[in-house]
Amino acid sequence: MFQSQHKFAKQLVSFCLFGVLITLFAACRPQAAVALPTAIPTLTTVPRSTPLPAIPTSVPVGQSDNPLRLIIYPVAELASDKSATKDIEAAIEKKTGLTVKFDIVSSNAEALTALCTASANEPAIAWLNGMGFVVAHAKKCGQPQLLVSRGSGKDKTTGVISTVIARRGIDSLSSLKGRTFCRISSTDLVSWLIPSLLMQATGMNAESDLKLIKDYVEPADLVKAVSTSECDAAAIPDSLVKELLTDDKTIAAKVSTLISSVEFPYSVMVASSDVPLTVLASLNDELIAISQDKALKSSLGKLLDQSGFVQVTVDDLQPLLDFASSTKQDFAQLGS
Repeated sequence: MFQSQHKFAKQLVSFCLFGVLITLFAACRPQAAVALPTAIPTLTTVPRSTPLPAIPTSVPVGQSDNPLRLIIYPVAELASDKSATKDIEAAIEKKTGLTVKFDIVSSNAEALTALCTASANEPAIAWLNGMGFVVAHAKKCGQPQLLVSRGSGKDKTTGVISTVIARRGIDSLSSLKGRTFCRISSTDLVSWLIPSLLMQATGMNAESDLKLIKDYVEPADLVKAVSTSECDAAAIPDSLVKELLTDDKTIAAKVSTLISSVEFPYSVMVASSDVPLTVLASLNDELIAISQDKALKSSLGKLLDQSGFVQVTVDDLQPLLDFASSTKQDFAQLGS
């Protein structure tokens, strides 16, 4: 009996241990995720989308809504700006499809300013004199396209050259210090502006280093004044040296030439950098054609006094730019 009780006790202990293990095993099993109640969505008002304002697109230059500006200071006073330009504008549009509009200004300085303030949306083309081109190049306002030419054959020229003349015994520009120089006016290109730059290239200051500056009416008066020692030196167009000096033995005995400048163009057509190359090519070709057209070249002549046009690049004008550089003048500051 004792053995039966002992056996029963062992079975009871085993059963209890088994129950504990079962409980522990159940406690260690992964618990299933508890599903939480789903929130009921709330209905809200969706605002209607507002369209963005349209972004304006730039109109290509040369179209009717964005005509290409051709800025020009005419060689002579015009009776009417429109009558002088409307036929040319119409001819350009007919042949090229480009709409252009001439903008007549009252000075070379105004033409330069208009060119240098042109924008990408409103590019421009301007005709500038030689000095104006030098300033435009220094300011990086555009590239040269055409030169005005005058005359024909061997007499064809595209600009002016200034020749400094002096009474015998004066053999250099530096010898002009403390002497009298004569000119047409303070704004005259050939008789004052160019020779002033020539003196500046040698280290002289024309305003302060000369003793006296006198004004005369025309080149012939300057030559006569130098020959009679009223003036020690002056400057005249190189094209007149033969006629006014060399061929007159009396004058030639008393007056000699000192130095001649590079050529300064009569007028350079300069295009701002945003004018498309295709537009430039069409316009250049048509202007050359117009300059040879009997009916239209006279209208253009009222603006430019041209016999024709010569296509040009900045390399062709490098001698002028090199001379400008030699003067040490800061041309980028001029016209500012």
